[in-house]
Order: sequence, then structure tokens, then C-alpha cells
Amino acid sequence: MTELFLTVLKMSLTASYVILCVIIVRLLLKKAPKVISYALWGVVAFRLVIPFSFESTFSLLPWRTNIVPVRYEVIYYQSPQVTSSQDAVNSLVNEPPSGKSAIVPVFETSINRLQNYIAIGTYIWLLGVMALLIYSLASFLKLKRQLKSAQLIDKNIYHVKNLKTPFVLGIIKPKIYLPFGLDDAERSYILIHEQTHINRRDHIIKILAFLILSVHWFNPLVWIAFMLMSTDMELSCDEKVLKEMGENIRKPYANSLLSLAAGRHILNGSALAFGEGNVKGRIKNVLNYKKFPFWVIAASVVTVIAVGIALASNPKPGESVRPEENEEKLVQSPEGTRVQIEFLSDNMGFKSAGKFVTDDSKILAYIDSTLRNSLTPSTEDDLENNHTNQYVLKLSNDTGEYSYKLYYDTLYNKAYIVKDEGLYEVSTDFARYIDSFLENTNINLYIDNDDAVELFKKYGWTLDYQISAMDNKLNNIKTLSGFNPNAYYFAYNNELSKDIGLDMSEYSNTSDIEVEIYRIYESMPKEFYPIQNCRGIVVKSRGKIIGAFISAGRHSTFNACSLKGNSFEKVAGKTFNEWLSNMILPDDIETRLSKLTPEQVIEEYFTALNKKDTELAKHCISKDTLLDNLTVNMANSELFNEGIILPLTGGGIVGRSTFDNLKSAKLLDVELIEEPDKNSKIFRVMMDLQYKKDEIIHSGKQHWDCNMIFETPQTGWKIKSFGH
Repeated sequence: MTELFLTVLKMSLTASYVILCVIIVRLLLKKAPKVISYALWGVVAFRLVIPFSFESTFSLLPWRTNIVPVRYEVIYYQSPQVTSSQDAVNSLVNEPPSGKSAIVPVFETSINRLQNYIAIGTYIWLLGVMALLIYSLASFLKLKRQLKSAQLIDKNIYHVKNLKTPFVLGIIKPKIYLPFGLDDAERSYILIHEQTHINRRDHIIKILAFLILSVHWFNPLVWIAFMLMSTDMELSCDEKVLKEMGENIRKPYANSLLSLAAGRHILNGSALAFGEGNVKGRIKNVLNYKKFPFWVIAASVVTVIAVGIALASNPKPGESVRPEENEEKLVQSPEGTRVQIEFLSDNMGFKSAGKFVTDDSKILAYIDSTLRNSLTPSTEDDLENNHTNQYVLKLSNDTGEYSYKLYYDTLYNKAYIVKDEGLYEVSTDFARYIDSFLENTNINLYIDNDDAVELFKKYGWTLDYQISAMDNKLNNIKTLSGFNPNAYYFAYNNELSKDIGLDMSEYSNTSDIEVEIYRIYESMPKEFYPIQNCRGIVVKSRGKIIGAFISAGRHSTFNACSLKGNSFEKVAGKTFNEWLSNMILPDDIETRLSKLTPEQVIEEYFTALNKKDTELAKHCISKDTLLDNLTVNMANSELFNEGIILPLTGGGIVGRSTFDNLKSAKLLDVELIEEPDKNSKIFRVMMDLQYKKDEIIHSGKQHWDCNMIFETPQTGWKIKSFGH
């Protein structure tokens, strides 16, 4: 709901500028038919309802009206988690897969005040919307009670006692209600007025306008727009009556307006009253009415169409939007021809280099324009800490060099630029973009695969550059047996590909597929926060795209989504184990283990560890645990890890042999300590483990809690994780 509130705020901000422009144009069209001004309010409605639009160089909107007022990643900031050294044993040892975190100590940080303010604002906004809707419904019901005595006189026309003014009421079959005492002439032009409302669907437009007002009730300009739109609606109907019946009825028509004035605006949108609106202005407009020359009508129509397009469209992005939109817009200056990115902090993390240099015009244009524009002054004074990365950006050519310092606070998700001896906020997307060049150094800046670019663009993703490409094979992904990393990786992500109409299963057992990995400019969907960086994976067979999905790279395999931003369970319509139950074809080892009790499966695992039997050990571990860790601690240039690190083996480096470090493993005792439900059990396991090097787990007698799950009827009980 907070997201909806922020979207409404953004639309209201943009619409405010449009309303002011329409008011100005309305004044300029004072001598034009009022139906022209009335039509122009449709642009305001468009801006208040539709959160997106097309781009045009003719847009009258300032560039910055398209910026979301508050970044979602700030609003949805989560408290950081700090793991103890004991819990940092192994990505498999730590609980659990499927996107869930280990049970670790959490040190709460101070509550995000902005998050609280926006939550409070959301509740206030909802209360305002409900109050207006309740008011409208109550007014409508009250009016309906007053009309119970209405008498039908002709088709949809009714007489009502004690009625002060005529009006239209209803949606599908609108009715015209008239007071007693009208003479024939007065009734004739009142009926034309009200019938014009019905023919133009004003009775529906008024209701929709009130609903829009109810959503944007906090914006005074929207109230003004509603009032002026209602006035233009009535003025245009008045002009329609005068056009049909002649200018000689101007005085009696004006007298009727005065005598039948509603006395107040009907804001609830439930009725269109004859005397509603600015009565004084309407009388003046009626008395001054003259038939409009053709050239006035034509010029007014052209003006409204031009202004409507200019206000309905978004301005084309400026020079600091996305790198691919700035390739030819580099500002020619001393900072124009070369950029060097240097990492200054100590913790390199997954960075493969501390420096990156390029003269690519697309990258230069984006960095140069971002450093010049879109910067908000900041007074942040705590930048020298262990969660803020520091970079130097040097832009230079033969005539000079400019240096800037970039701070990227990865804990609180903020970024700052030091420029002209001042500190400025900059988007975290920009900071992530800069950081990516130090991790993905062997990149291809020019993307040859136009089909991939267009496919991702269709769903709102931007491919920055190609990280890597490789020839690969596709194992059988129609049925799964044992645990083959290739088959499980592609079978899982094939479900995500199906969300956009692609299916790799018909290419099962194909030995010559190509895989391309791209860096994506946008962040992962917010439900994956704090994970933001993501890659676009494209799978091709003989040049044809057969699969495409979004991967978070070196994180859990389950941190992936379709190009529509949907998770595996949303696309597949079932949990991973439910899906697996339909996919699995158990082999002999699997069939034998499926008949064992949880305690017996634990015994089998320790037997496999002691005998260095990788296949048996893998069969004892749940498939979601194995798949979950298939991409952890992996370079972005890789698709998945071919090797598997098994729990309690004392290994933690992908690429090593599974049992490089383990000397022996002996099971001493197994005790059931908890049974959360019928499909899960937790055992206290006593063991004696001996290692060549105590890199991760120390040698000797020790106990671990073993989390067991019932995976599928075909595969039985499996070890999900070991932990404390």
C-alpha cells in the first residue's frame, strides 16, 4: 500500500504542473467554445490516473517531474544482520536454502524515520479517500430517498415535488428529474441541456472525476481542477442549448439559471444539476454568447491537440538517465575522453581489479553527465566507516583532468559525490554501475545480440554490457534424476523462462547451446532486497533465443526471477518441492534411501563422508539445499558452480575436490529434539570429525543440529542443513 501511495504522490506532482498549464491555456481560450476547454481536462485526468506515458521532444513538462519523490530502496530499508564467526561455517552448514537466512544474531539499528513518516502518510491518505467515498455514498442514498415520489412523464423524464433544480442521475440508464412549475419554453431548453450531459456521458465523467479527486484529495490543485472542469462542463452545455435554440433565448435562459441555481456544488459526483457551478459566470457567458467563427473553432482545436500531446507526454531524458541513452551526448569539455575508476577501500570482496580504465563514449557520457547533473547537496559527515566503499573517478583528455570521489554506503544504501569541495547525493544505481566495472573487468561493452536487447527492453530491463559468453550443453530437463547441476539449474530457470513464453525443455540433451551473461542496469525487484545487482541470462540454440531470465549472480540460485519480475513459485504456481515431485525420476540410490527413516538417512550420510562417497552423500542432501548453493560465491562471469561443497566436509572453496580437507567422519549419537510439523524434524547429532586443516570447522567431538525434511514421496527424508 505504501508503494501505491508513493505512486499517487508522483502522479499528483506531475499532474499539478499540468493543471497549472491547463489553467493558463484555459484563460487564453476564453473566446473559444467552452467544449474545447472542457476537453483539455482529459489530459489532467490522464496524468492523475496513469503512472506512465510516452516520451516526446515536444513535452511541456520539466525533466525532473518524472522523478519518483522517494526511492523505494530507502523506504524499504531493512536492519542489517551480523553473523557470528561460529555461524559463518559454510554456506551449506548455515540454515537454510530457498532464500531464507540462517538463524543468526541480529543487532537492531535505529528505525528509519522516513519509513515511519511515509507509513503514517499512507494511513492518513487512505482515511481521506474513505471519508470522501463514504460522504459520496451517503449523499447519493439521501438523494435517492428524496426521489421516491418522482412521477414519470416521458421516457426517462420525471417530475419531483419540492425539487429546486433539474438534474441528471444514474449511470447505465440516467434519468432527468424536473421540478414542477416549469413553462414549456423553459422546460425545452433545460431538457436540451440535460440531454447534452447524457449524450456526452457527462454523468459518468462526473463520477470518474470525483473518484480521481477522492484519490488525490490532499492536492488543492486537484480540487481547483475539479471545480473548473465542472464549470467548463456546464458552460459547454449552455452553449449547446443556445446553439440549437438560437441567441434570442439568452435572457430567459439566464433568468432560469438564476432562479434554478443549485446553491452549492454537487461534489459527490452523483448528479448533474442544471443550476450547478459558477452561476454568475455562466449567466455572463450566456448573455455574451455569439456564434463562433470557423477559424476560431479550428485554431482552438489545433491548440488543444498540441497542448494535450505536450502535456500528456514525458520529456525525453536529459543527459543523466541511462548510459545507453547518452552515447552521442557527451559534453565536450576537459573531462571528455577518458575515465579511470579506482577502488580505495581495503575490502576488495569479489572485485577482480582495483582499477578500471576506458574511453568508451557511452560510459563516458553517462558518468560525465551524472557528475554534472542530478546532484543534491548533502551534509552527511559519517563516511569513514567499514560499510562505505570509496572510489576515485578521473575524467581526462589531453587538455586536463578532473577527479571526483565517490562514497557508496552499502549498509544504508546511499551514495555521495565530492565535487567542487562540496558533498552531493547521487543515485545508488550510479554507484552500483561504477562498482560493477571493478568486478566484471573482461567485458564486452558492445552488445551484438539485438534480439536480447529488445527482449529485455520489452519487460523494462536494460542490458549495460556483456559480462561473458560461453558454449554449453543442455542436459535432460524434462525429468530429473540424482542431482546433476546442469539439469537442475536449467530446469529451475526454465520455469522462469516460461513466464515470457519461452521453453527450453524441447531442447533437452542438446550439446551445442550458447549462453550469454549480461550486466543489467536496473535493480532486482524489491522483494529480493537487500540483493540489488542482477544479471540477464540468455540461452540460445543456433542463434535463436530459447530461454531468458534474471539471476542475482553469486547469491542463492533461488534469488532469480522472470523477465516479468515474478518469482519461481508465482510462475510455477507451486512450491519447489511440489514442482520437484512432478519432475523427479528416482535412481536406484534414491529409491533405496526413500524407504529409510530420518535417523537412518543421517547414518547413511556419515557413512558416505567417511568413505568419501560423493554420490551417496549428495543423495542424502535435499535438492533445494544443493540447488540453493549452486551459484553462491561464484564469479559473475560464470553460470553456476560445477563442484558441490557438502556440509561438514570442512571445505568452503568452490573448485576444490569435495573431500580435500576431510580425514574422517564418525557418527556418535542421534537424538530427536524437535518436530515442527509432519514433514520436518530436528535432531541433535553427536559426531567426531577430523580435518587436515581446521579452516572452517575444528577437528574433534562436537554436536550439530540437523534439520531434516520430507522432500517428496519418491525421495523421502533428506538433510536440509546442519547448524547450531
